[in-house]
Amino acid sequence: MRARSLLWLVALVVPLACVEQAPDTPSEADLNAAKPNILKEPPATLKHKVNAELEGKLVYLGCDVDAETLRPGQAFTVTHYWKVNTPVSDDWKMFVHMNGQGGKNPFVNLDHGPVGGKYPVAHWKAGDIVRDIHRITLPANWGSPRAEVYTGIWKGNLRLKVTKGPQDGQNRVLALSLPVSAAAVAPPAPVKRYVATKVKDGAIKVDGKLDEPAWKEAKSTGLFVNTQAGTPAEQATDARLLYDDKFLYVAFDVKDTDIWSTFKKRDDKLWQEECVELFIDWSGKGKNYIEIQVNPLGTVFDSFLPEYRKHWKDKKEYDFDSGVIAKVKVDGTVDNRKDADKGWVVELAVPFAKMKGPAAEGPAVPPKVGDTWRINLFRVDRPGTPPRETGSAWSPPLAPDYHTLAKFGELVFGDDKGNAPVKAAAVAPASAPGPHAGKVIDLSKITKASPDAKVLRIQRAAGADQAPLGLKAPLGLKAPVAPPAPAPAK
Repeated sequence: MRARSLLWLVALVVPLACVEQAPDTPSEADLNAAKPNILKEPPATLKHKVNAELEGKLVYLGCDVDAETLRPGQAFTVTHYWKVNTPVSDDWKMFVHMNGQGGKNPFVNLDHGPVGGKYPVAHWKAGDIVRDIHRITLPANWGSPRAEVYTGIWKGNLRLKVTKGPQDGQNRVLALSLPVSAAAVAPPAPVKRYVATKVKDGAIKVDGKLDEPAWKEAKSTGLFVNTQAGTPAEQATDARLLYDDKFLYVAFDVKDTDIWSTFKKRDDKLWQEECVELFIDWSGKGKNYIEIQVNPLGTVFDSFLPEYRKHWKDKKEYDFDSGVIAKVKVDGTVDNRKDADKGWVVELAVPFAKMKGPAAEGPAVPPKVGDTWRINLFRVDRPGTPPRETGSAWSPPLAPDYHTLAKFGELVFGDDKGNAPVKAAAVAPASAPGPHAGKVIDLSKITKASPDAKVLRIQRAAGADQAPLGLKAPLGLKAPVAPPAPAPAK
């Protein structure tokens, strides 16, 4: 084996997408979906030619980009092209980083699976030209006159050596460097806050219909917004929450003109298609939190995380049962990509008794009026063919990481009228220290193990920003109030 540079691997490990994964093995459906992006020749009109060689095995040919000057908070699309001379195996993966001018601060990790996660590097074949379309949002508080995109191939604490072409000395290929226009940075936004109404035990029947009076009276979270930019989402989503002495109830109302999903197995990779996600950090300390996902087929993924992105397992991966009851009602078809759908509703009942998972301590349950937990709510939408990922959230992380715990909102447990003690509004930190920040990382404050040490990865890919469509009131519920115009920056 040729010598490869040693990297300092920090705790910011592996979403778009959402969980730290076992080695990826694409299904037959994945490979079929990837075929339009496996080419015989690169485009003759490639704008940014690079031709960087990685140990003679792979060549990063270059990229196209839909913008030549960026502004903070702007979304842009980079289309990468890789040539495979000799296949690599053994779980080698692609990484993508974005730095300020000269490879310095700021730093954002944009790692993602190639071709929407459908065609992992370890499965590339000799002769392939792999096209990877990547939607990126420049952070709103970007503090450099340029944005530089770097890419390469990594495994564990190794990177393939860049033997030819532009690189930064850390075996990161310089794919792109664009100027950034100046923009003022807005003050941090207040923390999102939702007060849940308490209902009598047995008042809610979990069936996906939401026809109980309590649901009709429950307040909306307001429309979800783009996870990275905080701007209006392409398709409308909102949620409502209730609780009794035994369960936390969550209802997602998802407008969707193209509903689809194929995953039917418990704890499958739902985040690779379409799903909704619920995170509950009852202590607000970023430890012992749970993640629950549900797709339009009613398939459930749930996981318990003792620490940031560290998924607990017993005998197998994600071996945690939250006890969640999940029902889905679809207004359309899940298996027909050619028709026009309307949307789908997810109704969840999460038992308080399971909240602590395998941890020694858990929340005081049932919650008392005024108790406050940290939570977040997400939607992963993949419209189009081939699918493109868009993400929306109740409390946007403003980063390519749904586990940005510092950006979670507050769930306050109210009384049977939906009232709770009033307190001063908290303010989300512009950037929190440690892995929970997830936004911009100060490389100068990271201890290096060797001269070429760097922060390596966070997997979640950036969600695409698209123009908003017309928004309709949720099925059988009060119409949500549209959020105020977003601030120009974080």
